[in-house]
Amino acid sequence: MKKILFITLLFCGLAFTAQSQSLTYSKVILLAALETDTVPQGKVWKVVSYQSAVGANASITMKVNGNEMVIYSKYMLQDAMINQDRPFPMWFPAGTTIEPFSYCNFLNIIEFTENNE
Repeated sequence: MKKILFITLLFCGLAFTAQSQSLTYSKVILLAALETDTVPQGKVWKVVSYQSAVGANASITMKVNGNEMVIYSKYMLQDAMINQDRPFPMWFPAGTTIEPFSYCNFLNIIEFTENNE
């Protein structure tokens, strides 16, 4: 019985000391090709989509912290077209560097402010 009481009190104490966070809408960002931007401190970015003008068989990529990430690619496989889309939205914390890269004209981003309560 003492163990159950101790564990219950421990979890209650942790619940009261845990800090909750919420996000507040800040603004919309349209990040153009050849631009690199960094998520500011106290902010979170939600990349919701991309815009491109691409011919067949092109891979669309963006760079995250200097690493190239494929966000759309078409492959020809035995006369059948298979589309692979990276799941959107993609969330990025403060300090993350983002750049539209090959065949990506724009990234559509929603910025949120982190609220610690």
